[in-house]
Amino acid sequence: MSRRRESRENAERILAAVRELWSDHPAPSMEEIAARAGVGVATVYRHFPNRAALESAAFRLIFAEELLPLVERARAEDAELLEVAARFVEVISRYTPVLGEVGLSHVTDEALDDLAEPFVELLRRGQEDGVLRADLEPVDIYWLLRTIVLGLNSPISSPTVRRRYVAMLLPALAPGEHDPLPALTDEDYDHLGVLPERRRPPRQD
Repeated sequence: MSRRRESRENAERILAAVRELWSDHPAPSMEEIAARAGVGVATVYRHFPNRAALESAAFRLIFAEELLPLVERARAEDAELLEVAARFVEVISRYTPVLGEVGLSHVTDEALDDLAEPFVELLRRGQEDGVLRADLEPVDIYWLLRTIVLGLNSPISSPTVRRRYVAMLLPALAPGEHDPLPALTDEDYDHLGVLPERRRPPRQD
């Protein structure tokens, strides 16, 4: 086996070990991770110089393998937004104890950054099909999902609780008799990191 391939397989085993341990323990030690992966602690640190780097890599793998396919499948199957949002929150909820340890806000931001393009496409298609209100912007979907994930991933939550409150929020996204959404300012867009091409001109009242 080449050294490069062995290195790649060691990294994969380490990340798999983290995810396995997270199911029972929100903060396994580097020694526990190394033992589960079948490598030395030095090998773990060679691939991931600190715990933050290891956690970030593990969550990015979760997003790539569990969340992104969910959104891509929704795009292909014309799934309802309620179903997509409920399943999205359900996947995140599997890691609630871990998220409490590593900081849910930071992890959520990373996840939604990675999923930005698919959600932009879901928004565009939903507006074209007349199932999402026309004044929604991509940044709105980002922040609504962030709010849902942060608010509904509590240790005392459950699938029925999450689905209930997601269902309560979603009607506000549908076309109908709504007051116009308050416009975001250029300063808001700057703080939120919205790309210029995804900014809507401020509404003239």
